Amino acid sequence: MLSRIAQSLTIRHVIDAACIPPSTLPLLELCAERLINDRAFSKRNDGSVHDNALSRLISALLFVEIEDAPGASRFANGDWSQIAVIMPLVSSIMTSIGWSSYVMGKFLTLCERAADAYPLDAFIKQVSTALKSLELAQGSWAGTALPARIAGVVQRLADKHFPLDQDQSLGLLSILDTLIDLGDRRSSALEQSEAFREVRKSC
Repeated sequence: MLSRIAQSLTIRHVIDAACIPPSTLPLLELCAERLINDRAFSKRNDGSVHDNALSRLISALLFVEIEDAPGASRFANGDWSQIAVIMPLVSSIMTSIGWSSYVMGKFLTLCERAADAYPLDAFIKQVSTALKSLELAQGSWAGTALPARIAGVVQRLADKHFPLDQDQSLGLLSILDTLIDLGDRRSSALEQSEAFREVRKSC
């Protein structure tokens, strides 16, 4: 029931709506609170998602349920210029359960679709917080493409916002350091790119 409610709210009142009703995002925050407290993300579990309803709920709340919908007002039509509107919702999910491999995968789909429109500072905070809690995933990231996908988003955003300010550079470098620890070779090469070379020398 909750996943269907979230789908209806995100599609009818955000993606397709000419104007987003003021009550919509607070309602979605309530849906996110229920998601965050699901037993799949308790300390006894590794954040894996095997329930179809839970999967639909995550996709809905991260706005990746629908793609290639030219008639939509935002997001699903490829226009992510209003993405700031949903950042509080996305941040609440990612800073709480972004360590889950499933949640991170859906989040990266959001980042990849939004491309250059994704806000850099929000990305740094969301991913950094998720990676700091990675032990909760109990090794479930092993063998996945998640580190490489994160590195891909880092590279895109670093190129888009070049030259980066000091805080942004250090934030992205911290993410890359963690990805290197996870065995991602692309991150190691990326640290030597023009966007970060001088920053590392000054640290």
